[in-house]
Amino acid sequence: MSLSARPDWRSPLPIAQRRAYAAYDQPGRFLLPPQALAAHAADGESPLRLDIVQQNRGDALARYSILSLAFAADFGLDAARQAAFELGQRVQLAPLPVEGGWLRLNAVQALDLPPALGELLSLDAASLGALNLAVRLDSAGTDLFVAALQRGLLAVGASAWLRVRGVAERVPLTLSFDPAAVLAAVRALAGGGNAIDAALLRQRLIDAPHLLGLGLPERSGDIPKETLADAVLDRIAARFAAPAPSPADAPVGVRLVFDPAAMAAGRVQWNLADALLAPRLLVLEADPLGPLRTLAAGELHDRVVRRFDARALASGWRSLTVRANLPDRRVGVATAQVELQVPAKPPARMFTLKASALLATSDKPVSLDLRLSPSEPLAYQWQANAVLQNEGRVETVKGPLRSGDREHLLVGADDFGLRWLPVEAEPAFLQQADIEVECYGLRKGKPWSARATLDAARPDLAFAVPFDVDDAAIRAVARARGDGAQRTMAPLPADSLRLDAFSFDGSGSRELALDCEFDDDARQCAIEIAPEDGIDDPQRRKRMSFTRARPQQSWGWLALSPFRSGYRWRWNAQAPWSPVLQPDAPLRLRSSQAALAAATN
Repeated sequence: MSLSARPDWRSPLPIAQRRAYAAYDQPGRFLLPPQALAAHAADGESPLRLDIVQQNRGDALARYSILSLAFAADFGLDAARQAAFELGQRVQLAPLPVEGGWLRLNAVQALDLPPALGELLSLDAASLGALNLAVRLDSAGTDLFVAALQRGLLAVGASAWLRVRGVAERVPLTLSFDPAAVLAAVRALAGGGNAIDAALLRQRLIDAPHLLGLGLPERSGDIPKETLADAVLDRIAARFAAPAPSPADAPVGVRLVFDPAAMAAGRVQWNLADALLAPRLLVLEADPLGPLRTLAAGELHDRVVRRFDARALASGWRSLTVRANLPDRRVGVATAQVELQVPAKPPARMFTLKASALLATSDKPVSLDLRLSPSEPLAYQWQANAVLQNEGRVETVKGPLRSGDREHLLVGADDFGLRWLPVEAEPAFLQQADIEVECYGLRKGKPWSARATLDAARPDLAFAVPFDVDDAAIRAVARARGDGAQRTMAPLPADSLRLDAFSFDGSGSRELALDCEFDDDARQCAIEIAPEDGIDDPQRRKRMSFTRARPQQSWGWLALSPFRSGYRWRWNAQAPWSPVLQPDAPLRLRSSQAALAAATN
């Protein structure tokens, strides 16, 4: 897997009490982790949904529900970009892609919420900054949650652990060690278990690394202890242990869960200078209600709850509810569906049952009815597949065959034999321009591509890319909605991507050289200068002074749009502003012009 464009854990950039990470092999580009997670849904829908499914089974009414919650990550890019500019950090900032994670709700017992919601809940990445979760509640749990809705949920909060992968910290050092000895040392430090607090293990690597069986000396030349500890921890997380959320009864943090099967006795050698992908967990606060916090309890209930009646059960009829956790707009996919079959069970049932359901963009569940033998438990096999369209050709791609025994089936992006690449655009920028996006590469030696347009009505999409596409990349062109002017984005390796004004040529930090020729007897002169879209903002205007001893100056500004990257200037507050000028050439002034402007005004 290519490391290009992945965050480089060895190169953090402090920005206003936050950290951005250099994009590996992309000089000048930095990736900013999210700073918060909040419930969010597009098109005014409720981000929190409770789908109650009930079925008449003759002697009883069976009922369960699916609780789903949609989150959006807040990256705080605008404030970070402004802070970086003010600090003189001329960098390009972009969101750091999140691959998924976990959520733990608080106040579950205090609010009498279902016990299932007190567990660690899995977060699935739906796009670059969108994550969803779905939880099945039984009948009693459904009643508890409905009652909690009617009382109000204002006190509920959450902690989130987001999974990201980047290029490991690197130092010029080689280790040779026995994995079994390392596991024994970790168990001794952790009190006998296979899981240990990541901060505790890092501190041991700093204070007494020789006690962990890794062959690390107490002093390793000029390598800072903290840097060496991070290099080792990254490789442990990549090869021996999975980062996981802290237990519910411990302070919020991260632990490493070791895999004893991967740590058999023997000799292993690590070159800590090698680049490899290493996972990390980002810990942040999450708001599971978001815009719903302003609603009264009764209105909250009406916005959240939906009810569905499944087909009545008789003579072995079972109803399976299917939901898709997929991007709404899937470029390159004509249709997506799930196929299900139940093997024959002679002698009660001599035939194999088959059923299928189309996976629409709506999040509403779809029911599949299966007629089993009356005493037969529900057990089935299922497979997701997609019909792809490219350059007039159609083919079917199937995902792995899976097994299930529950009445709820959630189909996600990982269930297809495809790579999904979410691309989204900042809504504010789509008021200025439409964006044509293309994902392209080589497939079986021939060109492959998929194209789509992002606009105000359709701000996101996901490219469905077969795994056999080589050298996949994404490029984009923004076209101004007013005059059709175009700005391009340099191609990037195919990955999750968020586009905004700073993705295209012309925006970002700009520099201008100014020169004043003193062609009269003036000792000094001054001008006022501002970005072309900042003349009405006193914070963005600047006064520049020139003297005979210092006739040259430089001025920098932050162009907030690729279509408005120029500047305007004037001699004084009473003089008119100049037309919009582009920063491609220096600004040449003459002191005699200042005197003429003063006389005119």
